[in-house]
Parts: sequence; structure tokens; C-alpha cells
Amino acid sequence: MALSRRIELAPVSHNRAGATLFSEPLPSDETLIAEIGTDTSGTLFCHRRQTDQLRVLRGAFDLLVLEDRRLRRITLREDEPTWVRIPPGVPHGAINRGTTPAVVVNAVIRHGPSDPRDYRPRPLPGALARQWEALLAG
Repeated sequence: MALSRRIELAPVSHNRAGATLFSEPLPSDETLIAEIGTDTSGTLFCHRRQTDQLRVLRGAFDLLVLEDRRLRRITLREDEPTWVRIPPGVPHGAINRGTTPAVVVNAVIRHGPSDPRDYRPRPLPGALARQWEALLAG
């Protein structure tokens, strides 16, 4: 069965015990913690054999995904706990409008060996520059 090439959003399953919030873990092959800096340059990543499952732990940022030749903005914030699932082959990038880095967890699902090109940012194609600028302004 082929993997979907659409972004999925899902609320975080959690429960609270006093002042502590416990989140349900997602099945994954590895878990990464990353910081999304305040750089707004136009770069995209596209993983060939990996599904990213992202959730913001601290801060906020706009996830930009390329779907149907258009950039789509998905705002992710620590006070609105949401998982976003990015399947293989979907170009994506980030804009952090804040003054401090956002911290995210990525519960990675592997669909084959990692490709070194997956972790090299690609410059934004010129045809998308206007859309990127509009999203930065909005």
C-alpha cells in the first residue's frame, strides 16, 4: 500500500496529573529534539524514506509545506498541542517569527535507509518566492 502524500494533523493525547502534563508517545523508529531558529530564509527539506511527526514543546513556528504546487502554512504552538505528520516526498520548511528558537520533538518513522540528501536544505524555487514572501508578511 502506498503512503499518503498529504499532511495530517492530530491532537495530542494527554492527561494531567497536578501541574504535570503527560503525553501519549507516538510509535517511531527514533526520536529527535530540534531547535527551529529565527531564520526566515527560504529553504525546504524533502525526506525520501522518512515520515516526520512533529510537535512543538516550546515556542511557536509556521510549518510550510508544498502541496499541489502551493505553499501551505500550518502554525504550531506549544499552547495548542498538535502532532503534524509529514510523509515522505513532501517538501517542507519553517518560519519562526519569534525572538527565541522553538523546540520541537520529531518521532521519526523510517521507510528505508536514510539518504544524506534528506538533511540538506534546498533553496526555495524561484517560482515559490512570492508565496514565501506573502507568508512571511502575513
